[in-house]
Amino acid sequence: MATIKNIKEFLEEIENLESNNNLFFRGHEDETYLLEPGVYRKDNTTKKNLIEHEDVIYREVISKAPQDFVGKNTLESLALMQHYGVPTRILDLTESALVALYFACSNSKNDDKNGEVIVFDIPTESVKYYNSDRVTILANLAKCEKDFNYNKFIIDNKISEIKKLEKKKKDQTLYKNLNKFNVDIFNYLVENDKSIIEEFDNDLFFEDFDDNLEKHLLIFKKKTKSIDDIFFINSYVELIQNHLRSEINKEIINSNEMYFGKLLHNIREDKSYFDGIINPLDLPKVFAVKPKLDNPRIVRQHGAFLIFGIKETHFVGFGDYKPMAELNTDWILRGNPHKERIIIDKDSKDKIRKELNTLGFNQSTLFPEIDKVAEYVRDKYK
Repeated sequence: MATIKNIKEFLEEIENLESNNNLFFRGHEDETYLLEPGVYRKDNTTKKNLIEHEDVIYREVISKAPQDFVGKNTLESLALMQHYGVPTRILDLTESALVALYFACSNSKNDDKNGEVIVFDIPTESVKYYNSDRVTILANLAKCEKDFNYNKFIIDNKISEIKKLEKKKKDQTLYKNLNKFNVDIFNYLVENDKSIIEEFDNDLFFEDFDDNLEKHLLIFKKKTKSIDDIFFINSYVELIQNHLRSEINKEIINSNEMYFGKLLHNIREDKSYFDGIINPLDLPKVFAVKPKLDNPRIVRQHGAFLIFGIKETHFVGFGDYKPMAELNTDWILRGNPHKERIIIDKDSKDKIRKELNTLGFNQSTLFPEIDKVAEYVRDKYK
């Protein structure tokens, strides 16, 4: 654990980072803060779960300040709300380590607490731009009522079966004369696909798979006089895997009809052309989002954010409302729950603020709105 007392120490720590993906940073004024978006925190006074009121919060803010949201889609509206302190399902990040350091020290009222800079190393496949359909889906969860839920058990189960089947395949790297048997194998599997699939579907606990495979392999070898069974085994497994993929696609369509009617309606308010299918596997995701740089504050802060989806739940009636998607802790390069952390020494916060100010990182440069600039100038000349 590194305890930072000045900018030089901080930059040395950042230089020593080993990243394989995309670096993002977040500053916490208090090292005990959790990595969870505001709408999933309990109100400090009432102790109520704000997530129960997410859709109401979203619509009420827009109803009271409609002029600020003209022409903005749901994601852009959430980003604007977030910047002005409204609890949302997004969590601010920055692509600048020094901006994160500023936020870890910015509020002198918390100078009695150690701060922290958290470093994320996020794979490219989980980094999206503002116009991503998958991000739009998660953003529009904000407009869904508290009892929104879905079920992906069947899909998860079939994905698990595909993975189990993959282990049944044989290594083909040393297999010779593949073409000799291709037509024979293809014809056999086409002729017998219904019985093969039926046998698999009836084998609820995966107990008879090896016996069924062996049975078909013996029949095939008698017909073709084949002496090498590797390609047949792999083709047999792929036939069943393709069947399972087809079943997954059917279940995704069923989920859209059963659970996602209102969500689709919300999405089409943003994207009238959206004619896609919502994959239930996307809903419990967390994505890093690079926003549109159309806001001076986002530009100055090198802003980005995490957007959180929701996990499936079967207990809506018992208060388990829109449960938060889990952040992949493998993304956290420095920070809790990992042992390696970048802690900002509470007794050094004022000194670090002055060093950052010298480098041009202060309230007036990172918050270019007139009220923040006025506050900075007032405090500067007190």
